[in-house]
Amino acid sequence: MKQQDLSLSRRSFLANASTAAGAALILPLRLPAAWAQEGAEPRGPQAFIRIDTSGQVTFLLPTCEMGQGTHTGQAQILAEELGADWSSISVAMPKQPAPDYRIPFIGQMRSVGSFGIRFWHDPLRRAAAQAREMLTQAAANRLAVASEGLHAENGVIIHPETGRVFPFGELVEEAMALPVPEEPTLRPDSERSLTGHTLLRLDTAAKVTGRAIYGADVERDGMLYGAVRLAPVFSAEVESIDENSVSGMPGVIAVVRVPRGAVVVADSWWQAKQAADALEVTFTRTPADDLSTDEIDRMLREGLDRTDVAVTTLRGDAEATLSTEGLIVEAEYAVPLLTHMSMEPINCTAESSEERTELWIGTQGHDVLRMSLERALQVPAERLFINTTYLGGGFGRKTHGEIALQAALASRAVGGRPVKVLWAREDDVQQGQYRQTMMCRMRAVLNEAGDIAAMRIRLAGPQMGRAYGFDPEQMAQATGNVANFDPFSVGGLSDMRYVIPNFVVEHAVVELPIPLCPWRSIAHSFTGFFFESFMDECAAAAGRDPLEFRRSHCTGQTRMLAVLDRAAEMSGWGEDAPEGIARGLAVVESYGSYVAQVVEARVEEGTISVERVYAAIDCGHAINPGQVETQIQGAVIDALGAALRQKVTIRDGRTEQANFYDYPLLTIEEAPSVAVSIVETGSPLGGVGEPGVPPVAPALANALFAATAQRVRRLPFSDHV
Repeated sequence: MKQQDLSLSRRSFLANASTAAGAALILPLRLPAAWAQEGAEPRGPQAFIRIDTSGQVTFLLPTCEMGQGTHTGQAQILAEELGADWSSISVAMPKQPAPDYRIPFIGQMRSVGSFGIRFWHDPLRRAAAQAREMLTQAAANRLAVASEGLHAENGVIIHPETGRVFPFGELVEEAMALPVPEEPTLRPDSERSLTGHTLLRLDTAAKVTGRAIYGADVERDGMLYGAVRLAPVFSAEVESIDENSVSGMPGVIAVVRVPRGAVVVADSWWQAKQAADALEVTFTRTPADDLSTDEIDRMLREGLDRTDVAVTTLRGDAEATLSTEGLIVEAEYAVPLLTHMSMEPINCTAESSEERTELWIGTQGHDVLRMSLERALQVPAERLFINTTYLGGGFGRKTHGEIALQAALASRAVGGRPVKVLWAREDDVQQGQYRQTMMCRMRAVLNEAGDIAAMRIRLAGPQMGRAYGFDPEQMAQATGNVANFDPFSVGGLSDMRYVIPNFVVEHAVVELPIPLCPWRSIAHSFTGFFFESFMDECAAAAGRDPLEFRRSHCTGQTRMLAVLDRAAEMSGWGEDAPEGIARGLAVVESYGSYVAQVVEARVEEGTISVERVYAAIDCGHAINPGQVETQIQGAVIDALGAALRQKVTIRDGRTEQANFYDYPLLTIEEAPSVAVSIVETGSPLGGVGEPGVPPVAPALANALFAATAQRVRRLPFSDHV
């Protein structure tokens, strides 16, 4: 299997799909009618599978490849159902967002939320089954036999009775004349030979040999380069620019005003960067010029103390959560702002004019780019073309479109020539997008048996969902909550799975003048820390084992119990830990999957060393088990770095951190051994890229308590140990 060359494959794919009548069998993707949203634009079937007369099979996939292995998993689903030759498949992405490439309840073509497999699995299988049945019928027509006596395998249709074999390519023109079956028959599980097996990722060879094209690798004839100079205070705009301050510098061609700053265009990126740093720009003053982390903390604490906060989620009796009867357990937690630190810096190459805008970019948000350029430049959707490169990490950061607008404006300023705009690492850390900071106050009432009879949770912080078009009141009605429900803020609390008879969640909304952006696992990255740390505190208050305590609150929760038991078995929970080692446990459901983790850590002379992590995941049927394992391992590494020492702090309205030296990632010698076990309980497909993150911080917090008898309730841990 191979990934097609990004500079040619998408253009040729769509050109062939529209002009080469008789040369290829083009199968559309049709999403189920039940998924259509009221008032949504009509859906026109989009090209999805292409089989040409040479037998070449190309899959046009709707989600990007950012290192998570989605294309490999999606191709496994398609190739297996189609009966294609796995070794000869090519993968491409559509150049224009269209309705059938969009996730209906988001309304956009986006690669987010661990939806790559769990959402697209059924539509992919259906489209591949349609193609298989058409090819099979074409072969049956040649032989004048019933199609039930033939089967597809390794890129050919086989008639066992006669031994005749028909390569896909020979059947293409005849298959094109046949109607597309509305309800194709899917292969039985007994014939599924690719999914459920560990296969090498399709992008590995290209990445190992350096042939993979990332956004930073794109080259175009006559290309120029752009570097940015952005307002250091997030809500500030440009007041004035003195272009003469850089007009004599080597290579400088243009200074282009963009939202919140300027792009300097030059013959090389280094020339552009030197000029951008030297550019004399005056930015407007804003009310946020004096903002600091201390002030933000004060605002959040005020939110915790407010008396006018409406209930977001209610189960049982709200008054019971305020009871003074029984054993009362109370705690407050906090998490800082975080940035994403994708290894590939933010970049985009654009060729833009009134007639046509073409982008080369690693993006998670294709429709975000479309809407951004429609609003700012009135670029109609039919004149926008997006070449999606590999992403050097995304984590939610690359759902935003500011870089595309900057590149398009820069290109137009130089007559439509291609311009590659690339942010320095400092640009992204100091003027980028952030995971929100939050505080949480928790209160539990334990009964005589030591079980949680009631719990009340007060969250304080911003609502990121509004920026993405989610109305909290509409979301509350749609999800069965009471009011003011923002999944980007309270996900993992409002929908927690433990059996607690009386349960209240409140969200004191505290808006901040800071650009917010989903960070890997979004709200669960902090609500998992809050809730699972507090579960341990309740267990300790009740004098009970943390595992037994959790299990006693999981009545009917088959999946949660299954992963808890597997993680306990893997780690030897209940047995003595190795000398100097302390264990901590956490379990979180997110994105349709359940993950339990046991962290083994050591604390010596104020230094935390995480030596082993045992993780059990139930994600439904694992399409590629090896990829599930590596995704959980990667998530653990990401989450540990954040939990141990990462934070963004604000002073005078500006981010204080700048690069890896003061926002340190976990290093290779610090990485623990991570053992992963996949638990299959016959459940629906769940996500994999996000769910490994949330249990890490609380499991480590609980291990630190076991080691030191001290609770750390505010991240990162390095500030307190």
